Amino acid sequence: MNYRCPKCQSTKIMPVASAAGPRPNIPKSLLVLVPSILLLVVLVLISIVFLVIGKDAGMILQSATIIVFLICLVSGVLFWRVLPDFKITMQNFMQDQKQWKCRQCNNEWQN
Repeated sequence: MNYRCPKCQSTKIMPVASAAGPRPNIPKSLLVLVPSILLLVVLVLISIVFLVIGKDAGMILQSATIIVFLICLVSGVLFWRVLPDFKITMQNFMQDQKQWKCRQCNNEWQN
């Protein structure tokens, strides 16, 4: 299946939501991984700011960074283990979609 708008050939397309349509199975490890990566980035940026200012980052900030890194590591491994099943459910979800909409030209079409 070609995932392009038939009008403008843009790849910026999205399926139109339907209540009866299938939903992809999102693994819980991905739901933990994404926020924990964002939190890790924030903690590392705060640590860099403290390093530039010349202040000590503190034991609590260092401990929190290590704990969040370990959470990222564990949830990343768990997500890696379920990645093949996730890919299959996402491919099935994309193939089952009938209504599509282009985000660039707002064209709607049906497969």
